[in-house]
Amino acid sequence: MTSRFRGELTIIPPVRIAVRRRGLETTVDWSSQHADRALLGADFRLIGDPGRSGPLPTDRFLIPGTRVDFGGGNIGAMTSAGLSQFKELLIATQARERAIRSDIRKARFQYALSWTTRALAWSSLVSVISKSARARAQQAVALRRAEIATLDGNLQASRISVSFNMETPVAEPHQRSLGAFDQLAASSGRWALKTSQMIDRVKARSMSNAVVDRRATQLTRRTDPLVDTADLPLSLPVQNGRSTVYFYPGFVLVVDAARSDFALIDLKELEISHTTTNFTEEERIPSDARLVRKVWAKSNKDGSRDRRFRDNRELPVMLYGELTLRSKGGLHEAFLFSRHDACEAFVRAIKDLKRVLMSGAPMVSGGSKTLPR
Repeated sequence: MTSRFRGELTIIPPVRIAVRRRGLETTVDWSSQHADRALLGADFRLIGDPGRSGPLPTDRFLIPGTRVDFGGGNIGAMTSAGLSQFKELLIATQARERAIRSDIRKARFQYALSWTTRALAWSSLVSVISKSARARAQQAVALRRAEIATLDGNLQASRISVSFNMETPVAEPHQRSLGAFDQLAASSGRWALKTSQMIDRVKARSMSNAVVDRRATQLTRRTDPLVDTADLPLSLPVQNGRSTVYFYPGFVLVVDAARSDFALIDLKELEISHTTTNFTEEERIPSDARLVRKVWAKSNKDGSRDRRFRDNRELPVMLYGELTLRSKGGLHEAFLFSRHDACEAFVRAIKDLKRVLMSGAPMVSGGSKTLPR
């Protein structure tokens, strides 16, 4: 098998190279079990495995300056200016909750001591002689039990219950976003993007313009202890799993997984976008995605099969929906979903909700304070 290379040269052992005026010609002998030792000292990178099908590594074909990293940003700098007062209220609530939890631990320790003292009083000679000793021990146990119940009640009361003035213009797009989110969560394919970078598709012998680093992700409807609401908000992991985003009708809550920090982003400042993308899939094909076409893993400029690669194979090109989230404070996330229509519906609903909020009205109430939108 012979092939001509222009520019970069991929060496797959064992290879015989002939230099001609019209370029380099190589002959690849896959039947041999050893590499030509003379090539090992040359300034070439030895890659390839005759037992592996699919694209060869594309690191050498990346275009410098085109890399985009997702999942970064500092949570401490993400809070919108208009929600700083709300954040202060939540921080004070957190401090109070920590203090109450500390008191509960102390009260439970004192309860254990009191229970042990009562047990010893009943089993000792002192209790037989002195009824007052038994009474004091019993009273101490009851007192500690009452203290724990009171502190548990204080802990529940320390959470801020946030209510929303869900007038019709707000409720309609909000309900649509919930439905679309549930459809996204049920997608067979759900990924968070970590990086994306353009490649020289001519040198890479590929029909793709970019390569991405992605990881599977989960979408759920659950609440965070920081904010108590009647409805479970939309949640999805961000910052490569280090944080979680919660969608509320008027704002977005970003909570660090270690619960060391959080941010409140005004929904009006959240940039959300959607696009459909043709993705060359090399992994499991999602059952609910649409097949666009098939391409060769290594192809010529016109898309035909590059016959220089013995184990070349066809790959499916699937239609996915890409969701992007950005904010002025540094939030930058991207996701891929096999249900592109649900992705589009979710973005449309959030944008409609943003338009209602920007047109003027609802107030978000937190505890005894009213926060203007």
